[in-house]
Formats: sequence, C-alpha cells, structure tokens
Amino acid sequence: VVKMSRIGKKPIEIPAGVNIRAGAERVEIEGPLGRLQMIAHPGISVRIDDAKKQAVVERSGDSKKLRALHGLARALIRNMVIGVTAGFERKLEIVGVGYGAKIQGHELVLNLGFATPAVLPIPESVKIEVPQPTRIRVSGNDKQQVGEFAAEIRRSKPPEPYKGKGIKYEGEFIRRKAGKSFVGAGG
Repeated sequence: VVKMSRIGKKPIEIPAGVNIRAGAERVEIEGPLGRLQMIAHPGISVRIDDAKKQAVVERSGDSKKLRALHGLARALIRNMVIGVTAGFERKLEIVGVGYGAKIQGHELVLNLGFATPAVLPIPESVKIEVPQPTRIRVSGNDKQQVGEFAAEIRRSKPPEPYKGKGIKYEGEFIRRKAGKSFVGAGG
C-alpha cells in the first residue's frame, strides 16, 4: 500500500492564460505577470492533464524524504501559479517620529533615527512602492523573494516593545512591555 501525501496528491488547477512546461527536472510556468522556473528533485515529476486543466505532482518512491518533498514541490508549484496570475505582496509600516522611507533610483532609503540612512538595493524581480513615507509595499511574482526582501527591510529596525518604534508588517501585533516606573523615595 503506497501512502500519499495529502497535500502532494491534490491536483493544481491551471487558470486560463497560464502555460506550464514540465521537463525531467525543471518546471517552467508562464503567465500574465511573468515567468518562473523551479528545479525539481529527481524523484519528483509533474504530469500535466490538458483535458482537466490540472497539473499533478507525482513521486517515484515512498521514502520519508520523497514523501516530504512531494508536498513541498506541490506547494511551490502552486505558489508559482499564483505568482504569475495574481502576484504576492507584503505591506510594512514604519512607526516613529521622523522615520520614513523613499525610493532613490534602484535603492530603498530608510531614515530610521540612525546617523546615516539605511540603503537597501531593490532586487530585479521585486517592485517597491512607497505611497506614504511611513508605508512600504513590496510586491512581485516570486513569493520567496517578496517575503525575503520584506524581512530584510524589517530587519533594518525591528519594532521595539516599549514604544513600538521600528518597522513592522501591516497588522502585526507588537507585544508591549511596561517601562520602568519610579516610586517616590521614602525615608
């Protein structure tokens, strides 16, 4: 009896306008928002069912490693399909008086209360928007690169727990701590 990964065995719906090419170890997906490719593990293959407009991820064996890679490969391919159709985005907020962000050429300049501003080069596959100096939108078709660059921006000045100053994801809850309270010196 061959056990199947619950996530891995789910077929991936292929929306209209998306073209998937699966070779021996490479999967290429092309859509309205660009082209993405992935190199798959040799034990993992992708079969495209043109009649049902679905892609099915299959594995050659039943080892623990292949079972884990089966679900992972399916999730990565699904994220690629979403990326070339809808794209991904992360929103960040900057909290602090005088803090702000702006785009200069191909760099994101962050004024975060340090002596010199933090300058981050913007990757090719990522699009940055700064609608207000305290808001940053990171978008693109590659989920990993969008998330990685958003995390890099946040790492420039993570929010601190006392006043909440720093860069946080939109909607992120910052657990606050009470500051030191001074008690009158009694004699």
